[in-house]
Amino acid sequence: MRNKQGFTLIDIVIVSAIIALLVATAVSPFSQFRNAKTLEVATEQALSLLSRARSDTLAAKQGIQYGVHFETTKMVLYRNATYTAGDPTNEETLLDGTIEISSISLGGGSEVLFQRLTGKTSNAGTIVLRVKSDPSASSTITIVGTGIVGAN
Repeated sequence: MRNKQGFTLIDIVIVSAIIALLVATAVSPFSQFRNAKTLEVATEQALSLLSRARSDTLAAKQGIQYGVHFETTKMVLYRNATYTAGDPTNEETLLDGTIEISSISLGGGSEVLFQRLTGKTSNAGTIVLRVKSDPSASSTITIVGTGIVGAN
């Protein structure tokens, strides 16, 4: 009778499957955590841009109005009453590649422009940011007519 030593193909396949299962179980929570943090950062960036546009308008910085233009992959702080793509004074903020703006409901447009002296906006509405790989992970930014912004 021969004494066999070593591993069979079935042994290797079973061990590989167990290792793959353990790795998948360990990686999933880290991926969810990263997505949540990336969404949180993007939300804070949007709130910061909106607050900056409003405060610069209220402060009459350079005597002009400021606003924020939203697209699927970026947000743009712009000057003057109208958004002009490619204007060298625009300040673009690109979203992380895992995040997108999935919904823009600002009274028919994609900009929020603040009024001088009052800080109000006629572009009240919501912006929804979401994780591309997990549509249930989203954040809604609300802009009210008084110019106050918030997120949930």
